[in-house]
Amino acid sequence: MIKFRLTLQRKIVFFFLIVVIIGGSVALILGIVLFGKTVLERAQKQVKMDLNSAWMVYCQKIDDIKFLMQLTVRRGIIIEELKQHNTPLLKRMLEEIRLDNNLDFLSLTDEKGTVLVRTRYPYKVGDDQSNDEMVSKALNREQTAGTQILSQEELIKAGDGLAEQAFMVFVPTPLAKPRARDRETSGMVLKAAVPVIDENGDLQGVLYGGILLNRNYEIVDRIKNIVYRGESYEGKDVGTVTIFQWDVRISTNVKNLNGLRAIGSRVSREVYEKVLENGQPYIGRAYVVNADYITAYEPIRNTLGHTIGILYVGILEQPFIDMRNQVLFLFFSIALIGVVVALAIGYFLARSISKPVEKLVYATEEISQGKFPAKLDIYSDDEIGRLASSFAQMSQNLQKIMGDLKELNKKYLGLLSFTTHELKQPLGVLRGYLIMLQDETLGKLSTPLQKEALLEMRSNVNTLNDMIQKYLQLTKIEAGQLVVEKRRINLFEEALNPVLEGETSQLSIKKMRVVIEEREQLEKLEITADPILMRIVFSNLITNAIKYGKTGGEIKLGLQEQNAYCYRFHVKNEGPGIPRDKLEIIFGKFVRIGIKELGKQLGTGLGLYNTREIIEKHAGKIWAESEEGAWADFIFILPKEEQ
Repeated sequence: MIKFRLTLQRKIVFFFLIVVIIGGSVALILGIVLFGKTVLERAQKQVKMDLNSAWMVYCQKIDDIKFLMQLTVRRGIIIEELKQHNTPLLKRMLEEIRLDNNLDFLSLTDEKGTVLVRTRYPYKVGDDQSNDEMVSKALNREQTAGTQILSQEELIKAGDGLAEQAFMVFVPTPLAKPRARDRETSGMVLKAAVPVIDENGDLQGVLYGGILLNRNYEIVDRIKNIVYRGESYEGKDVGTVTIFQWDVRISTNVKNLNGLRAIGSRVSREVYEKVLENGQPYIGRAYVVNADYITAYEPIRNTLGHTIGILYVGILEQPFIDMRNQVLFLFFSIALIGVVVALAIGYFLARSISKPVEKLVYATEEISQGKFPAKLDIYSDDEIGRLASSFAQMSQNLQKIMGDLKELNKKYLGLLSFTTHELKQPLGVLRGYLIMLQDETLGKLSTPLQKEALLEMRSNVNTLNDMIQKYLQLTKIEAGQLVVEKRRINLFEEALNPVLEGETSQLSIKKMRVVIEEREQLEKLEITADPILMRIVFSNLITNAIKYGKTGGEIKLGLQEQNAYCYRFHVKNEGPGIPRDKLEIIFGKFVRIGIKELGKQLGTGLGLYNTREIIEKHAGKIWAESEEGAWADFIFILPKEEQ
């Protein structure tokens, strides 16, 4: 009887070995061939889709600039002052529009194309722009927008600093096509030009403006965050985006060997000839600065249809190679495990039922400790076997749920970023029309009640826009993508003063005034900081001071030297103040303090949280002091030198 059992066990093991070896070999060969092909096809399809998404973001930026030009020329006051040649007022109005909308240049010509107003120092005027490819179309009453190359001379006319921003010396790049020049002095811009037509249908001039793409990383980083969510793999970016001016990288998040943006490096000869010379897209494998990528390139054309650059996206190839190798290793592992299982199957058939039960008990203990075993190594067709299979599936499902929760949080941040970005444009439209209503461009307001309602609507739109900005800052902080680009800046001119100018209407509504202590010292102060982030800091603190300050009160801004190593700043307002037990928690995320005098809780609870993160990114510190019923003071310190 015992001999019969052993013989049967050997037969089972033998047949299992034959099946596993033959099946595993066939599966391994097919897997190598089919999966390798599938991975490559999937990567190429993905990069095509990513390039389409990149074009959507790129074109949306052009449309935003064009829409801003259209909205601006609809304001009756622009046409009226242009007719009267009131250039000082036009310059102030247009310069405010340019700064509010982060444009690099914004100019106005007369009906012949002669520049009347430029909004960037040194405000050069009087030159003829009628030969410009976009302005000439606008002079013929055609609205136009797109990409354009501006010469060094035109950049100098457009404003101070633009020619310097565009200038770059080429970085030696392997496989690049030789060029006679070794530097670039012109610049690539996104630009829109629209005719200014009065109520009688007469052409009064042309308004044109745009942004310089050279060393401007807004578009490439936004594409990267939307399409690739800023993911990295083994220290390299999973996805990269580049805008080329002809064959030179002028805006990119591709990193060189030093970890810096590879500005000034050039495209390969193969891509150069196909995209720039023949105007065809290029999709394929390419070595990009320091790693292999599956890439897609398409030509960027100006409004005349001439190729002037390239839009590029790339997916890191290494994850696909590793995926292929992992799958092949998995095939091999399965085959090897099959052989081992076939050899041991007789032994498992003879095992007592107690061993599987012990394994189930052990697995439940692991789950209670937060571990999720993928399998229990129990091979039987009886009730215990089915229970073990169900238990293993339950463990995997629990593990998947935990992974899904983490992924859901990432998607939440992505959705929050996408939603707030998409809300910015309609809010901008609404704000523009409210301004036109308030200016009575669209008709006279007949009653004081209408004007009061309009002011209330503008206030609420401003509040909603402020909330959107804070949520955008939150998504960057939560995703670890808050990038601090420090440089030497004049703190008053580049951060504080633009905020004060932007809050003029809100200060007027609440009849509040701003007192700047040590103004002369503050206006001369230069520190090493990120000007955009410091503008956000002052915006959050001054907005809070207006929101929670008393009507008709004062807001005091001050500066003093804390010690030999840092400066001390403060923003103080008169009002209900902050309870002593709330001074620490107000910098938490989504924390809002109920103000009895105001009768409600205000804001998103994100402004101070975002402010603290920015200050700490600058190696500084922020805190609050207050006397209830009298005042609240927000104080922060920043180092004198970059740390």
